[in-house]
Amino acid sequence: MKKDKVLSGMLQDEMERCERLANSLKEAISELPKGSLHKRRMRYQKKEIVYHNLKFRDGSKSVYRHVPEGEAEQLEKQINERRKKEGNLKEIKNRIKYLKKLLRL
Repeated sequence: MKKDKVLSGMLQDEMERCERLANSLKEAISELPKGSLHKRRMRYQKKEIVYHNLKFRDGSKSVYRHVPEGEAEQLEKQINERRKKEGNLKEIKNRIKYLKKLLRL
């Protein structure tokens, strides 16, 4: 079967665009905090106190880091943004894989 140069050129351009997008997403993800935010409630002298902890893995260890109350909301937004970008990166990687099959690379 003969390759159509126009079509293969368009597919190649799309694959290059997706690879650039994947690299920029990887950079953006590396700058955002990893892990998840946990709330711990404690009772002390008839008051309920809420502590925020950031839980993430460092190699094989689970690490809990205390987060001040004022920073918890901003950290939650950053974590959600990271998850969204990781989902987009997964979609882009699948698209690159599909384009490579089409181009037979």
